[in-house]
Amino acid sequence: MTDKLKQNWSDKSTLPFSEEAIRALHVPAENFKVYLNAYEAGQQFAIKAGHDFVLYVLTGACKTSIDGKELRLSATESVSMDAGSYAFEALGTEALQLVKVFARM
Repeated sequence: MTDKLKQNWSDKSTLPFSEEAIRALHVPAENFKVYLNAYEAGQQFAIKAGHDFVLYVLTGACKTSIDGKELRLSATESVSMDAGSYAFEALGTEALQLVKVFARM
């Protein structure tokens, strides 16, 4: 998992960063499930996934630990994540919004 680096939105698209633009990258829509989740600043939460997914940070910043290494993400960044369970923390004072994209099996 540690070889999967985070990416900036500008590396993926020239569209302005938004939930709609993220959805536009993952087409046809019927092949993907897209979830928007919001968390308060400082909130700790878990993400559990039975399938690989792409995680986008719409607003705010967060951190998690993968294979013993800290991964920090901020707005306009994304990372491909393996199936599993991850402990996250919302960083800073801004609310965190995440978009998770799963390919339908």
